[in-house]
Amino acid sequence: MLRLRFVLTAFAVGTAALATAAAPRPGPLSSEPLQDPSRQQTQLEVSMTDPGYHPRLGIQAFSAPPGDTELAAAARTIAEVLWADLDFEKDYYMISLGEGARIPTAATPQALAVQQWSQLGADFVLMGTARRSGDTFVLDLRSITVRGREPGSQAFGRQYQGCTVQNVRACAHYIADDFHKETRGLEGVAQTRLAFVSNRDRTALTGRPIPNPGVSKEVYIADYDGANQRRVTANQKLNIKPRWSPDASSIVYTSWESGFQDLYVIHPFGRGPRSRPAAGSDEVHNQLGAWSPDGQWLVYASSVNGGRHDVWVVRHDGSARRNLTPNTPNWDDTSPTWSPDGAKIAFTSSRSGTPQIYMMAADGTGVQRIISNQHSDAPTWSPLNYIAFALGGGPGHDIAIYDTLRNEVRVLTDGFGSNESPSVAPNGRHIAFTTTRWGREQIAIVDYPTGRNVRRITEAGANSFPDWSRRPR
Repeated sequence: MLRLRFVLTAFAVGTAALATAAAPRPGPLSSEPLQDPSRQQTQLEVSMTDPGYHPRLGIQAFSAPPGDTELAAAARTIAEVLWADLDFEKDYYMISLGEGARIPTAATPQALAVQQWSQLGADFVLMGTARRSGDTFVLDLRSITVRGREPGSQAFGRQYQGCTVQNVRACAHYIADDFHKETRGLEGVAQTRLAFVSNRDRTALTGRPIPNPGVSKEVYIADYDGANQRRVTANQKLNIKPRWSPDASSIVYTSWESGFQDLYVIHPFGRGPRSRPAAGSDEVHNQLGAWSPDGQWLVYASSVNGGRHDVWVVRHDGSARRNLTPNTPNWDDTSPTWSPDGAKIAFTSSRSGTPQIYMMAADGTGVQRIISNQHSDAPTWSPLNYIAFALGGGPGHDIAIYDTLRNEVRVLTDGFGSNESPSVAPNGRHIAFTTTRWGREQIAIVDYPTGRNVRRITEAGANSFPDWSRRPR
């Protein structure tokens, strides 16, 4: 098991081949301020921290000691991943690595080609130097001012300890989140993951006594940017709607593994055995579970004697099971999701004749419809006072948002393909969703509130039901 030491932020990264196998994961890294010994810190004319200004940022090639090709490759990967992580949030205007590569690499801040970087429009340039430290390596990262009263002065300096060549992408993601936090006050998502469902393995679906039963759908996880995609179930059944626990250590999902719909909880990083908290049966089917913000409860849809679905809650250990929407024999209540403060639950109900979004208190009281006269489904709550959902009752859907403060609905996606199953990033600035705009179902990400920068995350097979984890702590 890899062990990395951190001072500021606890960080865990892991991969898994199957849910039952423990995977190596690095522990926390550490970082500390890195001062420029040759210059006095000054008040800069161009600020990295001004929320009203988006600085233009370049990254020069990160360096390593001569002859250490392995460490040089690791430093190059960190620079590339860091550039992509910073570009993702759009708080900086990033100068392309290709443009920056045409400028000679400086060994020291004093040797930086300030004038050439200025001609590219840079306000600041990130310089990184890696060096060995036992079994790990240290990265010194500095941001050097290009424009302003004192070009060449240091605007940011930090030393990152505990990186290894085996976890170089995880190291870059940690640095990106730390840099965003220190310079922009932003909780980045570089250390988060996506869970989703895929049929890419093309394994025959078992347990269905019909001709040509199709292929199974298994649960996968990946880094937020689509890297390191790995399967975490292998039961050759239909598995749908994975949802991360608040601490990003567990996943609840719906599976037909037992011959009927039921909830299963797995721990992709080997922290405990798989469990069935709702304990369904041939008569009672459970589906579409979601965690409470404190991780103690699951809300889900359950049928009674194979009939209509109600919204239920149960403790994560299977105790205190309770129906929140009883006495609803003529309609379905499904797809529940908790508000970030745990006080409310949004869900889909057909009680008005077509599926629409409703809201209620976490104890089941005060039910009210919030999306009217429009076919809507799959609500997911964000920390920025909006609910994302799938809108449209025809052959195609779009991702829409409901502003809980203004009581307004706005369509976010562009109408290309069918867009469904939204999941909001933990900082609320991005939404992952399923789309058919490239043919088969794939996972994509779009920015909030602009609806721009649609990024494709998956390629292999058909992929659906994304869920975005929080940052690991």
